Amino acid sequence: MSQKIIVVGAGYVGLVAGACFGSAGFTVGIVETNPDKLRSIKDSNVPFYEPGLSDLLKEGIAKKRLSFYSNQKDALESLNAQFIFCAVGTPESPDGSANLSYVEAALKDCVLNSKNHVYFIIKSTVPVGTSQKLQKMADNITPGKVSVLNNPEFLKEGTAVSDFLRPERVVIGGSPEAVEKVGAIYESFLLNQKPLIKIDSVSAELAKLGANLMLASRVSVVNQIARLSSATGADIRSIEKVLQSDSRIGSKYLYAGLGFGGSCFPKDIKNFIDLCKKQGVDASVAEAIDTFNDEQKLIFVNQIIKDFPKASSTRIALLGLAFKPETDDVRESPALAIVEKLSALGYRFNAYDPKAMETFKASVKKESNVRYCSCSEEALKDADALLLVTEWQEFQRIKAEDLKTCFKGKHVYDGKNVYSATALKDAGYIYYGVGRS
Repeated sequence: MSQKIIVVGAGYVGLVAGACFGSAGFTVGIVETNPDKLRSIKDSNVPFYEPGLSDLLKEGIAKKRLSFYSNQKDALESLNAQFIFCAVGTPESPDGSANLSYVEAALKDCVLNSKNHVYFIIKSTVPVGTSQKLQKMADNITPGKVSVLNNPEFLKEGTAVSDFLRPERVVIGGSPEAVEKVGAIYESFLLNQKPLIKIDSVSAELAKLGANLMLASRVSVVNQIARLSSATGADIRSIEKVLQSDSRIGSKYLYAGLGFGGSCFPKDIKNFIDLCKKQGVDASVAEAIDTFNDEQKLIFVNQIIKDFPKASSTRIALLGLAFKPETDDVRESPALAIVEKLSALGYRFNAYDPKAMETFKASVKKESNVRYCSCSEEALKDADALLLVTEWQEFQRIKAEDLKTCFKGKHVYDGKNVYSATALKDAGYIYYGVGRS
């Protein structure tokens, strides 16, 4: 008989975790309080784009490994599961801190409705000290009934399924006895000899924030070098090769561009800054990364205004709306920042993204001057400038000879340095890259 797990929250983290646990043979109950989302998932429809997830969801439903519930009480009564994974949202509050109301509500439901001792495992990204706080909350309701742990996720959008099934490491924070119990769940996922790191919950919570701050810092540092590269006439792509060949530095997250976005880095950096302030710790490095990244998203704006001073008669082909390829997530994407800034000045856009059109429409201000196109050729057709934001493969394949057939403009703003500056300039185009003269 398979082990039973409940996952509370069918958002990005929860649905990936539930489907992957199901594919590993666990019996999984997924709790989602949003009725529309629950109905969609029951019908095997993933409410966001993530490669491979739809197939896992359909497989889990077909093999009856996945079941779905509108509340935790029904899930606990049906499955009597011992392991409750909490993957609800922790949205950013106006002051930059994380809103824990959904996590706290999930814990209370767990304490009040579980029949036996259970392990409440937090996968949501939470402030440092949250697990300890929730443990006290649980013990105040019913002492000793729930063990609270932290099990941070390190999934990358676009490769989340493979990241979960073949993790680089699994981190579990909590009491030694509880960590051993929960660690056993991951045995089949760690046959690749990657480590199971067993630590206290405070360290696990801070490790998650620290990992994202570290990765974000690499993005900002290479973009800082790119700015100087552009000013001095150097080529950041050549510099990147030098840096990446150094074993002490490595190659990950070391490509110049329009900065980082998504649901994790920006929010976690703000949470880190908020925590530093509450603890009386200087947060100047994290604050600098946060500010620098906001500026980096708009690195082309002044040049566009200079090149096209008549805003109302300028139309820009915006290729890429998601914050990265292989996702439809537009949260904190450079495209949103660019459209908000330039549309306020009267510039118009032809926008296209292979997956993120609907999520962008739902996120951008209604008054923005955006026309949505069905393909890159349509976006380029009557545009005065090309602005590449997201490096989808289909955009990377665009060559100078392709532009000749569908693009009347001459200005190319390459936000990911994927095009050949030499080839475009030789073909008569005016090319701007990030950190490239």
